[in-house]
Amino acid sequence: MNAIDEVRQLLGGLDPAWDSRPEGEERRARDLARILASDRTGRPARRAMPRRRLVLAAGAVVLAIAAGGVALETAREPQPAYAATPAILTYGPPASAEPANVRLRRLAEVAASQPAPQRPAGTVEYLESANWFLNSSITGGRTTSAVVPEQWRSWRTDDNAGRQVWKALPPTFQSDADRREWKRRGGRTDSSEKTRDYAAGEFHRWRGPVPTDATTLRAWLTAGAPAPEAPVQYLEAVAELAGVRLLNPAQRAAALDLLADLPGITVTGTVTDRAGRSGEAFSITSDAHGLPTQYTVIVDPRSGALLGYEAVLTETAGMLNVTIPAVITYRSYLVAEYTTMPG
Repeated sequence: MNAIDEVRQLLGGLDPAWDSRPEGEERRARDLARILASDRTGRPARRAMPRRRLVLAAGAVVLAIAAGGVALETAREPQPAYAATPAILTYGPPASAEPANVRLRRLAEVAASQPAPQRPAGTVEYLESANWFLNSSITGGRTTSAVVPEQWRSWRTDDNAGRQVWKALPPTFQSDADRREWKRRGGRTDSSEKTRDYAAGEFHRWRGPVPTDATTLRAWLTAGAPAPEAPVQYLEAVAELAGVRLLNPAQRAAALDLLADLPGITVTGTVTDRAGRSGEAFSITSDAHGLPTQYTVIVDPRSGALLGYEAVLTETAGMLNVTIPAVITYRSYLVAEYTTMPG
């Protein structure tokens, strides 16, 4: 399943059945609360581009823009007047004076040197992430938006069966007036959920072990799909991979080596991510999907693991009612571990 498939599933209504690991839930609740607290600090928006979801006419068509993909969907819900976008992350000085390709290869060496995670018998890959998307619409020349934070959880077996659970948290708004308008037009203000189970071979298009060298990984990520037309699409693929597969040290190293090979990748700087973790950020700025956008991955310098992914509009927002720079999407990868499949 690719990013567009994820978007199609997410837009229908969501909400997970939580597992019963109390200490894990307590930690994840803290992480999620910290992340979502930043979502409510956005600035007043002004008219500007088509964002992740763009309704071209009332009740007509929606463009879902996520991870570089564009899909068409029927509009299902009214939109409020404005949305409070997340604050832009603050980047500090780089960890070293090395260019991005050299620094990423050093981080790949760090990743490769980590001990392999222990896997108890009978366990599966479990991943959890916090995500943020801005849903926008244009009706009669007026752009309206709602912010929907989402939590994704997945369990995957070795034969590519599994389960995915999505939870859409209550939408956030710039003001009480926007909330009232949303409710007046029939919009949901509570959580929603979606769960999907997969038979063997159906969980994701990426099947089998993740390759442990950059060249093979590059081909594996694009097998059965048109070759990417821009380097940033490989960065997006790596970001997607981190959200659906548990990567061992050698696989993390291969992903970082792949990023190091991408033309145009630069050091963005050191950063505290939206879950309060320290990382090093690397970006590609590209208009491959339309408007100039900075695509960033955040790497843990201690383990080489990906902590997060963000896409930020850098120059113009078209018809969207947001200010520039404006966060389009973010993903924070919170958990990647082995656990039992839920019943």
